[in-house]
Amino acid sequence: LMIPGALVLDAATFPRDKPCGEGLMPGGAALLREAGVDLADEGFPPLLGVCYRLPDRSSARASFAQGCGYGVRRTRLDVLLAERAGVRTGVRVTGVRSLPDRVEVDTSRGSLVGSALIAADGIRSPVARMLGWTQPSRGTARYGVVGHLAVERPGSDVEVSLLGDAETYLAPVGPEEVLVAVLGGRGALRAPGLTTEQTYRRILERSHPELATAPLLGGLTGAGPFNLRPRRVADGRVFLAGEGPRQGGSPLPPLVRQPVAAAELGVVAGPHPLIVPQLGSSRDKGVGPASRGPSSPAQRQRWQPNAAVGRGAGLGGAARRRLR
Repeated sequence: LMIPGALVLDAATFPRDKPCGEGLMPGGAALLREAGVDLADEGFPPLLGVCYRLPDRSSARASFAQGCGYGVRRTRLDVLLAERAGVRTGVRVTGVRSLPDRVEVDTSRGSLVGSALIAADGIRSPVARMLGWTQPSRGTARYGVVGHLAVERPGSDVEVSLLGDAETYLAPVGPEEVLVAVLGGRGALRAPGLTTEQTYRRILERSHPELATAPLLGGLTGAGPFNLRPRRVADGRVFLAGEGPRQGGSPLPPLVRQPVAAAELGVVAGPHPLIVPQLGSSRDKGVGPASRGPSSPAQRQRWQPNAAVGRGAGLGGAARRRLR
């Protein structure tokens, strides 16, 4: 959206659902507005601040200093961004080569060449794996379970409840719909003898008793572990962006995470940017004017030189599957 001439490729097809905090801070909303996506005009519910709660019901709240954030249902926001960015869907990246004067990317629809590559491909980054940037996990493994509840609930805050063994993050994401994400260790998110949904509702009873019996809109989805981090996030003409490079021993709060800053994108400003976020398997579609990529280096240079590969597959097997 903010890099003229970039081509965005994505292995997924839209609309798609996946585990997501579904909240943008004021800075992220301002960047999208600059790129032509006004979340207020699109009817997304505003977020005015963040409230932290403890088990004894004590709390601390602060309003955002400037502007407001928004609760953004992932399925709606994806469609808006994909339309404006001209995303080419169903395209899977299979190889990356970073050279002194260019980046070459092999895809399921052919080969592309660009001046730089940004891969926003999550905590199990395929691009990081292709380049040998992965490393063993560190620290305590933490996971997330995300659900959407059908309930009319007043409020314009992100509500974070710290329960000791788990945390919940709540925010409105649409008319009569709230998102509640639960983060914790594997044992905290699925108690012995209980299903994931039963454990999820038991945690809701502790943080938001009034929501414990609210109907779920669709199933629960899971993400994690969040203790994965690449050995490096940039080298030559390749850059990792998004939540993957930011993860450490514990994840950033999913509902208050800032999107990629404009300064991050500035490192690839050039005549032929090539950006690649997360990639996975999906139905194949054409990448550009040809369904197969050119074979010679000269042909590849002429074929779609301004390229950006968009976010796709999600957070890996455990991160994307529906939970029971």
